[in-house]
Amino acid sequence: MFAWRGRIGLIQPTHRGKSFHYWYRLAPPGVEIVPTFIGFRRGEREAFERAFDKAEEIAASLVEVGANIIAIGGLPPFALKGYEFDSAWTERISSRLGVPVVTPMQACALALRTLGVRRVALASYFGEELAAALATYFSNFGLDSIVLEGYRRGQESEGLFSTPLMSLDDVSKEQVYRYCRDAVLPRRSEVDGLFVAGSGWDATPMVEHLESDLGIPVVISLLAQEWLALRRLHVAVPMEGYGSLWRDHANADV
Repeated sequence: MFAWRGRIGLIQPTHRGKSFHYWYRLAPPGVEIVPTFIGFRRGEREAFERAFDKAEEIAASLVEVGANIIAIGGLPPFALKGYEFDSAWTERISSRLGVPVVTPMQACALALRTLGVRRVALASYFGEELAAALATYFSNFGLDSIVLEGYRRGQESEGLFSTPLMSLDDVSKEQVYRYCRDAVLPRRSEVDGLFVAGSGWDATPMVEHLESDLGIPVVISLLAQEWLALRRLHVAVPMEGYGSLWRDHANADV
């Protein structure tokens, strides 16, 4: 039996294989990842509004093939709807399907709180409205936020994003690091943590470098989601190279 510790039904927001790389790489022995997509192509509100019905349909099909837990990616839909909607929707889907459901904003907020962060810098490729929605969501967990200007690649924006969604494939991990570092350093004395939002860019390899160079804990949304999914499965596997969340809090009580 391959999935002797658990099977995670993963619903990712975009048709990007690179984000699956880390889910598979970080999955410990006995944990299987079953990947699916919603299929966002643009950072627009209309697509995000339609995401919940599609996610619910996909989640049901994943449970039918043996998923013990559902992990849903994609911060924007949940941030825009807010904490109360997220909590109620998650509870309803979990009750209907009979398995735990992990949503991305919840995972990131719990990760920040587990790391002891009280005031967090928010880095993203989001525009002002969506970034403000992240801050409002986090306030429900007792977190104060400083919203950093969204990353821009050229002058073009797209809907709720400061950079078009599909162009993020051309943003290197080094560019993500420089954006985060340069945005945080002038505000470093004001924050005790950094949150890097979005799975559309290659932020995950930079978590250790950012923590070391900024001297504060860093939460990457993709890493927070898998961390919480494993905690809900009661699987604890500390791992080096992916920041203090994975190294020091693999068995955190959340």
